[in-house]
Amino acid sequence: MDNRSDLIDELLSTYLKVPVVLYWDRASGMPFPDQFTRPRAEFQGIATDWLDLERIACVAEKARIRHGMPARLQVEEPGLEITIGQKALDKWLKRFPLPYRLELGPEALVVHTEIAGFPVAEFETTLEVVGGWFVLKPKRTSFFGVPGYVSSIFQTYLPVPPLSRDTRLAAIEHAKGRLKLSFALSSFEEEITPGLLIRLQKKFFPVVDQLTGFMGGRSSSSWSA
Repeated sequence: MDNRSDLIDELLSTYLKVPVVLYWDRASGMPFPDQFTRPRAEFQGIATDWLDLERIACVAEKARIRHGMPARLQVEEPGLEITIGQKALDKWLKRFPLPYRLELGPEALVVHTEIAGFPVAEFETTLEVVGGWFVLKPKRTSFFGVPGYVSSIFQTYLPVPPLSRDTRLAAIEHAKGRLKLSFALSSFEEEITPGLLIRLQKKFFPVVDQLTGFMGGRSSSSWSA
């Protein structure tokens, strides 16, 4: 069963300036836990300049705080889970002049294209990473309701920042109106000093300047619980 501590949650939330709940399978260290097995830190209802997120979860196989001046954080096999909802995705896509809209289906992403308000094609797509960029590739296509050759030539890049070489897309979970992306990150060790989360953001998502809200660059009023 997952364990947690209101005191640790309060300390983390104060340091990060956002509400966070930390879970773990096992913890050790006296008088205050400093080693955690399979820790999981969850942030919910997050508004960023990039996309409003239902949830972000930072996970790891092991995490350890090494005491010193300054203290250091060691993390083994870290990961990041991002959950996106349909309403936030619709709002985000309105910012871009795209000839299609995306639907978060129960088994895939569905692309709907229109011309002058008339439906032209519907694509059920997979989400892949090519050269670090997110790409939609059709699984099945209908053209005016009839399967066509469009799927063999249609490929589009999503207008989202690419991944760094230290980050890879590990899993995708589909649900109607919801999409969860799981990322595998490289193990790391960092000093626990101001700017820690900004340094990690630059390491794993180097071009995501818009996500500085999540990484500590925006006021807490930009977050909603």
